[in-house]
Amino acid sequence: MSIVSRLHRPLRLLAFFFISAALLLVTLPPVAVQALDDETGVTEIIDNTQAEFASGVFQRTVVAATPASPTNPDQIGAIELAPAGALNRNNWRTATAALPQALSDAPIVALDRYLFVIGGATSPDAEAENRSSYVYRGIVDQESGELEAQAASYPNGNDTFAAFPIEPADPGPECDTPLAGRSRAGAVAVPATSGTNLGYIFVIGGSMYDADCQTYDFSTNLVQRATVDASGDIIGWSAQDSWRFPTLDDNGNIITGVDSIDLRGVQNVQVVHIRTSAGNDFIYAIGGLSIAPAQFLQEDIYPYVFYTKVNTNGNLVHPTSAGSATVWAKLADLPSFALHSGTAIAAKTTRIENGVPVQKDAIFLLGGCTDIRCESLNTSVYRADIDPATGALTWTNLVARTGSGSSQPISIQGRQGVTGISFNNRIYYVTGSISTGTPGAAGATATIPVAIYNDQFLLEDLTSSSNYFVGFNENSDYVLPLPNRRLNASVALVPAVPPSSGSTQVNAAWMYVIGGSDQSNQPTNTIFIGGVGGANETTGTTRASEGWYYSQPFSVLTQGETSRLLAMKWFADLNKPQTNPEADIRIQFRAVVTSGTCRESDFDPSTSTSNPSRWRDLDGNSTDPGLRSQDGENVVRLIDAFPNEEIKATCMQYRAQFIQDPGQNSYTPKLLYFAVEKVVAARPDILIETFNVETTNGSFTNITLRLKNLRNNDLSATRSVMAAVGGGGFFVDLCIAKRTNPSTPALTAVPAPDPNAGPGATPVCATVSAQVPKEDMNPGATYTIPFTNWVTANGGTPVDWNAIFGEPGTYDVGIVVDYNALTGEDAQGRSNNRGENVSPPNGIIRTVTITAPPNPNPPSYDIFIPVVHRPTT
Repeated sequence: MSIVSRLHRPLRLLAFFFISAALLLVTLPPVAVQALDDETGVTEIIDNTQAEFASGVFQRTVVAATPASPTNPDQIGAIELAPAGALNRNNWRTATAALPQALSDAPIVALDRYLFVIGGATSPDAEAENRSSYVYRGIVDQESGELEAQAASYPNGNDTFAAFPIEPADPGPECDTPLAGRSRAGAVAVPATSGTNLGYIFVIGGSMYDADCQTYDFSTNLVQRATVDASGDIIGWSAQDSWRFPTLDDNGNIITGVDSIDLRGVQNVQVVHIRTSAGNDFIYAIGGLSIAPAQFLQEDIYPYVFYTKVNTNGNLVHPTSAGSATVWAKLADLPSFALHSGTAIAAKTTRIENGVPVQKDAIFLLGGCTDIRCESLNTSVYRADIDPATGALTWTNLVARTGSGSSQPISIQGRQGVTGISFNNRIYYVTGSISTGTPGAAGATATIPVAIYNDQFLLEDLTSSSNYFVGFNENSDYVLPLPNRRLNASVALVPAVPPSSGSTQVNAAWMYVIGGSDQSNQPTNTIFIGGVGGANETTGTTRASEGWYYSQPFSVLTQGETSRLLAMKWFADLNKPQTNPEADIRIQFRAVVTSGTCRESDFDPSTSTSNPSRWRDLDGNSTDPGLRSQDGENVVRLIDAFPNEEIKATCMQYRAQFIQDPGQNSYTPKLLYFAVEKVVAARPDILIETFNVETTNGSFTNITLRLKNLRNNDLSATRSVMAAVGGGGFFVDLCIAKRTNPSTPALTAVPAPDPNAGPGATPVCATVSAQVPKEDMNPGATYTIPFTNWVTANGGTPVDWNAIFGEPGTYDVGIVVDYNALTGEDAQGRSNNRGENVSPPNGIIRTVTITAPPNPNPPSYDIFIPVVHRPTT
């Protein structure tokens, strides 16, 4: 045991033995919790660089490479409102890598940083055995966006793409030979929610051909699942009859007989996966084309909408009826037409409802053909709002916001063989053909028109002239590097991981347009890469009128322990024009104590003030009640914003709402950094559990003093003294005074602990002292001071109790624990070191009446132990 400043010499100690004792004032009054004091903690900057900001979630906001010359501690990196306009072609390039073979009509999906290209056609002839039977997997370098290459080629792949064979399976009633290759399938990736696998890929329907089966190509009803492990490898395939794509009978019911001759498959179906706010994984199959040479109706186009659910084991299950013979349920048909070869786009936004952020989910349906031969292209935009619990859809064509704030339908350029995706509240309408008829290759495009939707899923007018999608001009808005144009390509997104520092503008994600056919209807092996989510994503100068940025949940441990949060700090660039006085940044945060995790699900969404992990508003602008941030540094001390509330956390998250005047939308507020000031939340708190002065027959016999380390009656809020300040000891002092008048107290108060006193100081009234080993004061531990440990306060010599209590009279005895503030207690902890309540702050004073000297005078013997001396310097 390390001891604070001792002199070593032999000491004759007194050992007292007593048969019985009279206990005076046995029970201490309860100690009230003291008001919190502010402290000075450690400031940790959470988000500052582009790379740090890029890890968050963007909703009509972007990461920007500003300011160009930051002032310490700021670094290059900020969040701004998203610019609106056509995509900037300078952000796009042709990848160094290429597919192992030219492919068209090959769906692609992404899981983490892995891209999967599924099947596809190697030539334009539908009636040929030209379907790829592989899934090609590429690995993205998330910093550069390029695909990683290895020294040698993968078997059946190339140096960039590994080839995983698709497992042959029964394709349905059109063929009795197990087949693997297909094109024009629908595919989705579903990240795993349990276990060690990365996720699952579901391949739905598609076009197949085998000379031994049919003279013509046909649509399969096969639904297969590939399981992807944590390394991005496909480790198994599964297909069940109950998973097969549904066929309706004459009454509109799903046929459940697996051997029915009426079953038919689907291709060119619009497929989309949604993980709802309720945690449900739904897969929707919308419309589609069915080629069934063996049926009376050999070709059909569907208005149907089917959906299924993925459970936590990665299996498809019926979304509403667990015992059903099929995993698919039918929803209401599309509102106005049948559709194939278009795109269904999963969309998410966060809406504030009653002060709570609520995730909303929807599907946008764009493009495609409204007849079998694509003589008519869809120019409408539809949206389906999703019930997060049941998966039910509510369709509307009122998808655009008017100037008055209401909603209206819109028309856009029709495209077939089109694909699409959503990111950062944008919808990307990717390539495709504007020609009617099949194959339509002459009308292939190089443009990716884009739209922005608000938190009501309403598209914003990006040019103030009812242009909700921009970027259709093939001469001025092309995105794919010349002379490339594509239809029947596919698109996927992979999150970007920018370098930790740098002045070059970064992106939040990489978009990949892969394969597809050119204007000659020939499949291609090209890969185009575009950076999205950055301030230079578009060429537009106007900004979204409002947007949100959500940080990732992040750890706020201090020295590996739970923190007490003291202040939130952020730096805002609000040097706004006079025409835009309402521009502002509104910051909110939430904090939670967890057992090692830090994720969205750790926070309780309740808005109740009793919920410690609720979202809390911060007001950094004390001069203008209408604004929440000021230009420059904003500091909110939490003890002022939330009085008497100790906010503890191991994990926290912040969000920022960016606001400006919609009529002056060329300006954007900027968030340059966000920081939190914190200290270790758990603190030692040395309580006086028992303090008694004992007498027997009028003679002093003993001091009983038991201490306990417990803060707020909560072990998790209590820290060991050793962990807080290291080893050694701390002191307990007794002030003992004899009254001259029995009715007049000689001692009315003892000094409070004084952090500025220094380690060698002694309370002026101190008579005797004892040292407590810090190592014994763990959370919840008690320590009883041995009677033989008391020494004189000045000098540290053995106590002559006869000299102190030898004369008859009335004595007052007060106590102060850790007068020198050596235990690491904060103001709250020190407030009870004399055992007092809040009022009066006098400390506990014990009063005893002595009628005889200590009797019998205790015997003595030699014990050699160190003698305690406070340091003198």
